[in-house]
Amino acid sequence: MNLSNMSHIPELLYLFMFILGINFSSALQLEGLSTKKPRITKYTMKPTSASATATPSSLSIYRLNGTSGVTCILIQTDGLLSIQYRDKYGEDKEADTFMPDQMDISGECWEDESRITLGWKGFVLNMYFSKTPGGERWYVNNVELIYSSNNNIFEHIDRPGLDVKLSTPPGTLLFPTPVGKAYTCDQEVIITMFAQDENDKSGHLAKLYLRELKMQSFMYKSSNLWGPTFQCSATGTYRDETAPIAVGSTLAVATVCTVVGYGLWRYFKVKKFQYGTMA
Repeated sequence: MNLSNMSHIPELLYLFMFILGINFSSALQLEGLSTKKPRITKYTMKPTSASATATPSSLSIYRLNGTSGVTCILIQTDGLLSIQYRDKYGEDKEADTFMPDQMDISGECWEDESRITLGWKGFVLNMYFSKTPGGERWYVNNVELIYSSNNNIFEHIDRPGLDVKLSTPPGTLLFPTPVGKAYTCDQEVIITMFAQDENDKSGHLAKLYLRELKMQSFMYKSSNLWGPTFQCSATGTYRDETAPIAVGSTLAVATVCTVVGYGLWRYFKVKKFQYGTMA
């Protein structure tokens, strides 16, 4: 091989190291960059009356006790339910209702699963809790909303008389928290629910906005007090690191293949040229 051609190898190595570094840094920052977009808050505070003027109010607390009388599930938040629907004029509308302080609360508490049901103004909200297989963490595996499209919150709705059932998708994993600790989030948490039944005729979509959320399940404490705080991530939701790592690895492998392929192509091309000139 001609020594002049060997001089290109250090250049290829520097190029490879530079591109590889860019791809890995992009992979590590991919998730972080997506969280820097400004968030639009659905509302600012819960009104204390039917007037349009909103005044500061304390957070609502919802408590479910087990059969022994000790607290099983405890939720503290300022909640708003927003439902998107279509009216009889073909226009897309949005109906909002705040979660009141006083609720019809019921539910069930077991060792590895529990449920709390909150009822108000014709709406029923179910939240289902589970533990991970090893029992180290608890999480919300389903949020379900049930109501009638006859509810007077909907003005001129296109399809009255329907029993509507919306929920989070199967396999939902919300607020994973170590058992014995209380999930706490200063960010506004948004839970989206839609019909899982393909025969649904309502076409509704619901969003549950939870401000200053504090939640704990599987408490079983006679003192009824919160456990140690488990703070949510910067985005306010569970973040899966698998995707950005996989993307970074794929980009790195593609870069290696490109650089190596270019080096081999250049080597054989130059070698072929040398043999041709010698002939």
